[in-house]
This record gives sequence, C-alpha cells and structure tokens, in this order.
Amino acid sequence: ESINSEDDLGKVYVSVNTETGHEAFRNEGSDAFQHIGQDNVDTIKLDPNIPILNYNKILTKKIAKKFPKNFIYNPNEEVQKSGSKKLFHEIVGESPNIPKTVYNEKDALKIGFPIIAKPSEGHSGVGIQIFKNKDDFDKADQSKFDVYSQYIDKKSENRVINFKGKPFVWLERQPINDKAKNGDGKADGEMVFEYTKKDPSKLPDNFAKVNKAFCKKFPTLSLLCFDFMEDQDGKVYVIEANTMTGVPFDIAIDMYKLIFNDFYKRPVNAKTEAELGVLSKKLIKRTMNRSKGDKFDTQWKIDS
Repeated sequence: ESINSEDDLGKVYVSVNTETGHEAFRNEGSDAFQHIGQDNVDTIKLDPNIPILNYNKILTKKIAKKFPKNFIYNPNEEVQKSGSKKLFHEIVGESPNIPKTVYNEKDALKIGFPIIAKPSEGHSGVGIQIFKNKDDFDKADQSKFDVYSQYIDKKSENRVINFKGKPFVWLERQPINDKAKNGDGKADGEMVFEYTKKDPSKLPDNFAKVNKAFCKKFPTLSLLCFDFMEDQDGKVYVIEANTMTGVPFDIAIDMYKLIFNDFYKRPVNAKTEAELGVLSKKLIKRTMNRSKGDKFDTQWKIDS
C-alpha cells in the first residue's frame, strides 16, 4: 500500500492555490506534499488512505464533496472559527489576554482613542486602520469595518504556530514600516515586519502560558497560528489567529513531518528524513534570499 512504501514523500496532500499566495508550497521544500491546486482539483483522483492539509477553503470544499473519505486536517467548518475575526472573538469571550473588542461604531467610541478598526477577514494588516481621534473616525467609511479593538502600546510581537496545541514554530517580529510600528497609513496598506525564526522550546513563559490556554479554546484545529503582542508592562495579548499562515524557511517540511507522524502513527523513515533535510536547506536558502536586494519588503532572519 502507498502508506507503507519505501519512500514516505507524497503521503500528505495539500490543497493550496499558489496563484493567490503561499508560494512556498510550489517550491522545492513543498515537494514532500502531493498538491491539489486550481489546475487539477477537478480531475485529480485521491488515495483515501492519504490525509489532506487544508490551505485553501474553496479547493477543500470541492475536495470534501468529491472525496468524503479522506481525512482533512483543519476542515472548513473549523477553519472558520479562527478565520473570522468576529467569530474568533465570540469564541474566546472576555479574556484578559484579548484587547477589548466590540462590533459597532457606537460601542467603539466607548473604548477610547486610539481605536483599531478591522474588517471581518484579512491578512498582512490589509484593511486595518487605527483612528487616533474622533474627527478621523467620523470621516471614515465605517461600513468597511466589522471589529473594533483597544490599541496596545507594544513592547514586542511574536508569531507562534502550533500543531495539536504544541508550538513548533516561533517567529519574533519587528515592525518595519509606519503602519506596523504605530498604525499610521491607509487601511489598504500592508503592515511590513522583519521576522526572526527562533527555537520554540525557548518561547518566553508569558507567551507560552497564553499560547497554551488559547490552543485549548480551539481543540479541533490541528494547525493554528497566533500573533501575540506584549505591552510595556509584559502583559501578553492575542491579536489574531490564523490557520493558513505563510510558510517561510522550512516550515512546510515541519508541517509535513508532524502530520505524517500524527496520521500514520510513526515518523518518516530514514531515507525520507534525509530527503526532507535536503529540501529544508533549499527552502531556508530561498527564504533568506528574499531578504537581499533593495525591495522594501518583509525581511527574514534565523536566530543563531
């Protein structure tokens, strides 16, 4: 059977539209996965003994109807719980580690300025706007926003990606442009950061404690990413959750090995481990090369 073959590559499917993002899944390191994309979703024949990683809701919706026997990591109905900012806040409730959050203009004014306004769904800070006074707030088209939250005077920011409640990726991030630093800029602009990959086993206690508590609030999501913000007093806040976060460095390889081990109840064999090591180096090199040149873009580092 395919799950017992000599080569353990290709024993996890990933549904991903590489034309709209997650380009790492179409490059060297992603060769571990079998890809279900916009070009083959309507024609591919799936092995029912191989699981699927959901990295695109539209593609996965088609797959789930056509191949209901394949196990899906992060099925659409569960992804929605974290993907919708409004639903996310409803699930976590009045947690002290969530910035004060409301869902209409009237209640937003009770928070006090500055106010962070967000669309229900989005990424990279697109659609988010920070209002520093009532005059700017009144002039804006509030129909674009679904969620309003308290502004945090941040000391540090971190991204943690978890598999079944345990962190396997820790990215420390530093803001680069003004929108990322203090909220200046237009709603349609992106927040740009410098990300440093660090050892997740050394995640500071204040972040680790909050990360563990919030993973428990979403027990049916196998892969779950949290963006954290620490204020000047060291208090940690969960700013956002995501199940389809970017996969720089060799994160795609880490995902593959974790899913393989979980689904097949064994690690990949020695031959495949060596192959994955080669692919990891290629993906890391690709990510680091993105940090070169004059383009004003996200920067990447590895903590030595």
